[in-house]
Amino acid sequence: VAAVLQPSAVVAFTTPHAHLQKLSTPLPSQSQLFETVNHFPSLLTSETLPEEAFQDQVSLSDITSDPVMQASFAAAAVAIIILFVLKSVVSKMDDAVEKVAIDFDRVMKMKYQKKWERFMVEEGGETAIMDEGDRIQMIVEQMETYQQEEPAFYERVMRDIERMQ
Repeated sequence: VAAVLQPSAVVAFTTPHAHLQKLSTPLPSQSQLFETVNHFPSLLTSETLPEEAFQDQVSLSDITSDPVMQASFAAAAVAIIILFVLKSVVSKMDDAVEKVAIDFDRVMKMKYQKKWERFMVEEGGETAIMDEGDRIQMIVEQMETYQQEEPAFYERVMRDIERMQ
């Protein structure tokens, strides 16, 4: 397929555009540029630099005397202390839940064997190999189920746990 160009399109394509015409204006002479540059103060060539320039020293006492830094350090220390306390509380709660779950398991095995065996077979607890954490999690979930679905039975088991101790 051959394309035929109109003469007006060729002329429009080859004529300089307005932004190109602006670039073609004469550049200032070298002496004019030198005069312009000399008007800007230079830090490298200025002889009026203070003698202590670039000799600033930062010490730890300067950093710690800043009120913003003091507040930041204090906030970080408080946050760390709070996190340690929360970790301690959570680990104590986990230990308490684990102890109750073990006691619940023991009472269920001693007093309510048939009901507990049925649960253990359904869940695969006694027959399957599982670690202690999974077993405790399963016991806690069953405790919650009993508490919601059979509150009277749950209360009876909890009273039995209290008597054992």
